[in-house]
Amino acid sequence: MSNVSTPTSATADDKAKRVRDLLSSYYGNQPASGSGTGSPEAVTPSRGKGFGGSRGSGLDSAAFDADRYLSQLLRGTRLDGLLSKHVEMSTEIKVLDSDMQMLVYENYNKFISATDTIRSMKSNVDGMDGNMHQLKTVIDSVATRSNAVNSKLQLRRDHVEELNQVRGLLFKLQAIFDLPKRLHTALEQGAVEIAVNAFADAAPLLKRYGHKGAFRQVAVEADACAKELTLILKQRMVTQKDEAAECIQMVRKLGEPIESLQEDFLLCMHKRMEDILQEAEAIADLMAPAANPAALQGLLSKVSARGSWGFEGDTPPPLQRFAVELDQRFITELAHTAALFSELFEPSGRKKLLKVTREAFARYMRVIKRALTDAAAKESSRAAGVPAQPSEDPPASPSDQTPGFSGEWGAAGISDALYTISNDMQRIQSLLPELSPQDRGTEVVESTVRQHIGACFLALEQRVLATLSDASHQLATGAAPGGSPPDKLLQQAFSSSSSLIMQGSASILSGLQVYQAKQWVLHSWRDVFVDLVQGQLQFLFLSLLAGFVRMSGVQMAGSEAPKAGPSSAGASASMNPLFPTAGPSGRSAFNAAGAASQATQPGSPKRAQQTGNQEVVPSGRTIPPPGLLLLLAQLCSFMENTAVLHVMEIIAATFPGQGGGSGGDQPPAFVAGEVARRLGTAAQTLLGGYVEAHGRRMTVAVRRSVDSTNWLQHKEPRGPRPVCDLLLEKLTSAESEVVQLIQDTGQAAGRDARGNRSAASISGQTEGYGGGDSWGAQTPRTQLSGSAMERNVARLFRDRVKLTAAVEFTQASILAGISRVGLKSLVESVRLQTLSRAGLQQLQLDVHYLRPLLRRFAQGSEANGIHQLLDEVLSTALERALEPQLLEGMVLENIMKAYHNKA
Repeated sequence: MSNVSTPTSATADDKAKRVRDLLSSYYGNQPASGSGTGSPEAVTPSRGKGFGGSRGSGLDSAAFDADRYLSQLLRGTRLDGLLSKHVEMSTEIKVLDSDMQMLVYENYNKFISATDTIRSMKSNVDGMDGNMHQLKTVIDSVATRSNAVNSKLQLRRDHVEELNQVRGLLFKLQAIFDLPKRLHTALEQGAVEIAVNAFADAAPLLKRYGHKGAFRQVAVEADACAKELTLILKQRMVTQKDEAAECIQMVRKLGEPIESLQEDFLLCMHKRMEDILQEAEAIADLMAPAANPAALQGLLSKVSARGSWGFEGDTPPPLQRFAVELDQRFITELAHTAALFSELFEPSGRKKLLKVTREAFARYMRVIKRALTDAAAKESSRAAGVPAQPSEDPPASPSDQTPGFSGEWGAAGISDALYTISNDMQRIQSLLPELSPQDRGTEVVESTVRQHIGACFLALEQRVLATLSDASHQLATGAAPGGSPPDKLLQQAFSSSSSLIMQGSASILSGLQVYQAKQWVLHSWRDVFVDLVQGQLQFLFLSLLAGFVRMSGVQMAGSEAPKAGPSSAGASASMNPLFPTAGPSGRSAFNAAGAASQATQPGSPKRAQQTGNQEVVPSGRTIPPPGLLLLLAQLCSFMENTAVLHVMEIIAATFPGQGGGSGGDQPPAFVAGEVARRLGTAAQTLLGGYVEAHGRRMTVAVRRSVDSTNWLQHKEPRGPRPVCDLLLEKLTSAESEVVQLIQDTGQAAGRDARGNRSAASISGQTEGYGGGDSWGAQTPRTQLSGSAMERNVARLFRDRVKLTAAVEFTQASILAGISRVGLKSLVESVRLQTLSRAGLQQLQLDVHYLRPLLRRFAQGSEANGIHQLLDEVLSTALERALEPQLLEGMVLENIMKAYHNKA
């Protein structure tokens, strides 16, 4: 390793560069080379250069890491190099101090000169105040003289003579002078027509002479009356739509231009339509599922004549009544406006009509679409038994909840409202074809049906997830609802959730048949409708799978949930989310479960840590109880093997020979095989997470026990340690969960309430090491007590058992997987200890105690794996023992008999 060399002297260029760097740092300008980040020069000392050799790009950079630089320097430089580096740095510091002093000395005169200049400028500015005051005095004098001249010029004799001549003419035109009085009298008596005719008769004379002399005042008063008449007529147009044509004719007599008349007419009509829509929006707010109770009175105050809208007290009208009343008001007003405009004005002003009507029609479409969407969500939530808004009471817990559905999902009421809207759109098609109302009506029908289908399946998904959330809470608290036994929580939650999935899917398909019965709803897109329903069924399974992943806390790559809801159901249903090239689906593509296929091993979920009585993942959030993972895994397996097939049969019976509306080049809307594959992958991953969760608890108990024991000063063994019973109790707790959901039976050994063996089971066991055992082949004691080399050679020729094999959906496989995790932790913990002879024999006694009791949790090849791990525990203890001396088999049995007799 080469040392860092110290330069003997700095060149002139280096000195100039350092001066520039000092100036840049003084004035706050960093050199361009110092702005880079991630450069090796910023943190690594350059070879062949001194400490100051890299100042421009390394030490002076904002990204320079001093700690990293020092660490690399200490690792890569020998002692003599470090001493040289110290001398170099001392020299550099002195040079920098000298350069700084030189910089100050060289610029001192400049600083003094700048100070003098500023002082001189200040004295010059102070002398200008007197000149400014003199200038202001001159300007004031000029202004005074100008005002005097203007006042003298205003006295003009010609203007007085002209006024006298006009006065003579006014006596001859008394009728014109009486016009304002006649107009005021007519206005006071409400004779608007008489006032309009009087003004129209005098209008030509006023237009010709109104700008002269005394006519000016008459013209002003007459114009004021005309404006008042115009306002009255415009108000009458708004309040009395039957007299709108007459009002327009009278306003035209008052001299209003045709363009202004069009704008005023459209403004009045627009105001009337906006008032209707404002009331409709308030009613839509009241009909919304998430209506705010605090704003209820404010919304009700915006609705006038509630009875005509179909209100019953403060209860808003049903969707069908709301659609009828809104169309009767708005569509009628829109049609009347278009017809009257065509009658009164020329076709050249139709653009203004279209602008006003297009804005009002767009707002109407937003209101009606919102009402239809809210009704679909509300009816779907009611049928599914989930709260339609956060303020409502949550659904009942799984044990109290009957997994039944009303069968009516709101399709009848929605279809009736859609029929009304579709017919009303046809009414204005001939009057306003530019707005394409008939196409908009068809669009509303299709989008509403799509949203309703998505809302139904979303409500079913929410109910299933709410049931599982309640089950998770009960498992965490240990409180069984309704007085049911706590050991039946998982079984009841699984029964309720699986029934919800099966019955809910069938109920939704039955409720959606209302749309098929109405030919006008699906007359042009029946096959697309079938594909949409099938796609939503597929999305239901995938979305439930994403919800299971979120609830479980198991981290899988790409396990983000779908972000779309029923509002996005307007996309083509044939766009299958399982195939990325097919485009987006009705409720967004679900790619969460696809990544689950990469995590089929039990060790795929991220390892969590345990703090106190709560388990937290590395991110710090609390993870759910292990029983929930088993419940979710079993639900995934149930959906894979039963629910998917059941849904396929219902689809075939409900839509025989239908579907494929998007063409033959698109994938099927419901790909049962791919859905089942993802469900199976997720079930295996969740099952592995369940095994690891229980194994993690056993690991914590094992590590605490091993770490808290003084193995070098351990006493002679008199019985197994308490951690052995604790491990068996945790296995028994896991077994109580497994037997509720996994329908197979394993071997059972006699055990009392504390998990210990009974006397009958003890008498049936053979000796430990040195004797035979029917549960797996025992490792000979002579082989264990041999040298480490002999044990390693024997281990090579022993049949290897996979300790990280995938867990199967059997009681034996699950319990054996949990046992393997706990025993493997025991092996690793023992490997970190140093044992005395008594400590070794204590572990031998623990293994002897656990070996026969673990047989109830494993069978067949699983038992061989447990047996091998027990042997590995003892083998590891022999390797870590200072005196590798084991107890005889008879001694072990005597200790165990004395222990059980004492217990």
